[in-house]
Amino acid sequence: MKRRRKRLIIEGNFQARFILRFILVIVGATLLSTGAILGLFYFKYHVGGTDLSSLIIVITPEGETTVAGLFQVILIPLIAANLIVLCAVIPFSLVYSHKVAGPIYRLEQSMELLLNGDMDFIITLRKNDEFKYLADKTNALIDYMRRNISEVRSSHRIIRDMVARVDRLMKNEPVNLKLVKKEILDMERFFKERGKPFSY
Repeated sequence: MKRRRKRLIIEGNFQARFILRFILVIVGATLLSTGAILGLFYFKYHVGGTDLSSLIIVITPEGETTVAGLFQVILIPLIAANLIVLCAVIPFSLVYSHKVAGPIYRLEQSMELLLNGDMDFIITLRKNDEFKYLADKTNALIDYMRRNISEVRSSHRIIRDMVARVDRLMKNEPVNLKLVKKEILDMERFFKERGKPFSY
């Protein structure tokens, strides 16, 4: 079950929620850091009577000095930096969500195949995909089911043939009890040698 994934959007709802959570984390971190800086300056300076609008003295390369406000010197660069991070996070979260959504989609398709009775496949994920351990476990489960179903089908054929032979012997006149007994003993030996009904 190996297919090349060319689309970045596989599970739209999941990926949208995934990206939104990344964005909310960045926005939340921006608000918290901005609030922390404002709170620090407010309680340290404004409570002491300092005007926050003319708090910082900036010295230019030419040696001139200008008085700048807190928002101009600190908050604008902080907000700009977080916006840049946000712009980088969106494509990153899209690519990463693809590495999560792709395997989930493949596992879901595998469950559909199993429900339809198809076990002739192996789940193969891409190199950097997540949930490889889960794909390995699912492949092991599919192999286990494949072996046991094959065993059940084989046993069913053998038992069906044995019962058919006994049925034919019982319909013959006179009934050959010796042959009937032999078939029954063969059936008992089959069940005894087979052991457990599945390959645990």
